[in-house]
Amino acid sequence: MEVIASHVREAGGRACLVGGCVRDQLLGRPVKDWDVEVYGLPRDQLEKTLRRLGRVDAVGRSFGVFKSRPAGWRGEEIDVSIPRRDSKVGPGHRGIAVEGDPHMSVREACRRRDLTINAILFDLHTQSFVDPWGGIEDMERRILRPVDEETFLEDPLRALRAAQFAARLGFEPTEDLTALCRRAPLDELPAERIQGEWEKLLLKGVRPSTGLAFAADAAIDQRVFPEATSAAHPTASGLLDALVSHRDAVAGRGRKWALMLGGWLYGTTSAVIETTLDRLWLHRVERYDLRPVVHALAGLTPPDQEVCALRRLSTRVELDLALRLLTARGHDMTEARRIATDHGILHSAPPPLVLGRDLLRAGIAPGPQVGELLRAAYDAQLDGDLQDADDALAFVLARASAEAKPS
Repeated sequence: MEVIASHVREAGGRACLVGGCVRDQLLGRPVKDWDVEVYGLPRDQLEKTLRRLGRVDAVGRSFGVFKSRPAGWRGEEIDVSIPRRDSKVGPGHRGIAVEGDPHMSVREACRRRDLTINAILFDLHTQSFVDPWGGIEDMERRILRPVDEETFLEDPLRALRAAQFAARLGFEPTEDLTALCRRAPLDELPAERIQGEWEKLLLKGVRPSTGLAFAADAAIDQRVFPEATSAAHPTASGLLDALVSHRDAVAGRGRKWALMLGGWLYGTTSAVIETTLDRLWLHRVERYDLRPVVHALAGLTPPDQEVCALRRLSTRVELDLALRLLTARGHDMTEARRIATDHGILHSAPPPLVLGRDLLRAGIAPGPQVGELLRAAYDAQLDGDLQDADDALAFVLARASAEAKPS
């Protein structure tokens, strides 16, 4: 980062860290993405300066946005840009015109940002914070406040951003922020943009209930997810908070999504679940088919804590997720987890002891009867009546023989 700052300074510019990386540093949170805003250098001069340092990709050359990887830099690519202003020229998140201006003042450049806590800069030359809109004080007060009421609503997605920041940081939105978000034209937002912000609320929120409470106060939920809002269980937000530690212990985005959606939509109907997942544009996440899992979790009731019942439940939903959801709902599932672990069914259903090829090798002719026999054998296996492949094959042959006898 220092190498970019020093070369920019030599070229006559000023490099500042800006946005989320500054906010997260002040909050003592890990920083993954670095954003640098460069003042005083025209776009072409900035690009030439960056190219002398290493690889550069121009992702928005017309308004001065580049991805830079200086030689020796081991982190993610650094986003480097000149200050810019946004103007609303059409509907939706995409209806925003962007104009770069390297000679814009810091205050004016920060005016386009959504929240004051995201409008703090760190000057890499002076090693000091630049805070034209009072974001550091708001951070200390643990509040979410809009930078500018006129520019805030230029991007309606900011209403959902406010909700996910409330969930992730546990900060209290101000009344003026709530009022602005009530006016945001959310019907302009495409599903994939809604999904991105709701994912941060559910999958990154330390207190999802805070985000949901704000979404309710600002009438965000009833406009974006009207079916889920009217049908959600009264305890859903508290359940999501209880699920946070379980979510963080689960591997894979798809499984995290399924667990949190199962909690949020707990007790709703299949139609509500499908409509809500359509609004989120969610089908598969990283090849994980989450829809059937969400349906199963949302309708879950505590099973008997004995192996047969758990085997049967494992054929409908991954027991690890089911037991986590039930635990978060206040049920003691310690014994069920022990049994599932001991029997190897915590993460998947027991594999069938006998397969179709086994039946064909045993002389049973192909046809509908094969499927019926396999289903009967698996049912007996789940009940604990069959212990191994020999038992299962004997069961199938005996049943086939009995069915073949004339009545």
